[in-house]
Amino acid sequence: MAERRMISKSLLMDNKFLSLSNDTKALYIYLLSFADDDGIVKRSMMIDSVLRVDDENYSALEKNGLIIPDHNDQIKVITDWNSLQSIRKDIYRQTTYLEVRSQLFMRTDYSYTKDPNDKNVFSSADDWIKNGRPKDITDFKPLIQQHLNDRNGIRNDDRNGVRNLSIDQYSLDQRSIDQDSTAQQRAEKGNKDQHRATTTQQRSSNGGMGEILLSDHRSTSTKYNNATTENGVNSGEDNGVNQDAENNFKLDPERTQEIASLFDSLNQSFDVNLSVDDERLRMLFDNLLNQYKIGYIENGLIELSESAGSQNKGNVKSLVVNHLSETVKSLLTN
Repeated sequence: MAERRMISKSLLMDNKFLSLSNDTKALYIYLLSFADDDGIVKRSMMIDSVLRVDDENYSALEKNGLIIPDHNDQIKVITDWNSLQSIRKDIYRQTTYLEVRSQLFMRTDYSYTKDPNDKNVFSSADDWIKNGRPKDITDFKPLIQQHLNDRNGIRNDDRNGVRNLSIDQYSLDQRSIDQDSTAQQRAEKGNKDQHRATTTQQRSSNGGMGEILLSDHRSTSTKYNNATTENGVNSGEDNGVNQDAENNFKLDPERTQEIASLFDSLNQSFDVNLSVDDERLRMLFDNLLNQYKIGYIENGLIELSESAGSQNKGNVKSLVVNHLSETVKSLLTN
């Protein structure tokens, strides 16, 4: 947990805050200071005794909408956490209270709510955080509509064959959504690329013709990272990593966010700073995302880190490459 938190003048001037008693104001500031990077904090006997506060003070904060209670009365969520705090991606650590966070939703002012039917909700908190916690979204309407569709059991790809839209695609620095990228078109493109690669001919040094035979095991997934290229991949497979993927393949923005999120989880779990540009780990995560939901892989990283103990960067990479796949599989079978 961070040693410093921000307290803005806008908070101190807010009527919801000013209407509180002085001891309740002090309690709120203490909760801000001790909350984790997702704005979730556990009630502390130490704080209660130092400030001489009780249930009435917590109830006052809840009544004014400054905190959200959990069914576990000891856990509190700072409602306006994301507007009050700015935490860099490279130092952000997700909460340990994942079950609490899974019940939260994001409003268009980036505050939390537990009401999924709030007209201003545009995403679950988990999805917003997975997509990098963007605060520069310029058009919430499509995201609000997608949230409503998901709540009603209607997915974008069920309605018109278009993949679901990720939050960051409505950010200020993102391009507009490519509505032509349907699952069928991606499959057809993959088949054409594979056919073209397997029939490519190359002249040998003595002037003869030699046919280049490529493995049929190359990855056909387009849900990867962003539209960049990968080079220098070795052939063969290594503990779930498809090493024979075609060079220079096009990467998908939705998969970009998933893999970036997994790198964040890896770095947080092992307390390292491995780069998202690490090709071997990217290939591993892409392969696993074709088989498992991202939450299962994140749990696998946590389990692997807890069983491994202290590791340096090189050992962490080797450990993850060689054992993450089997760890995820074992978690699902236990």
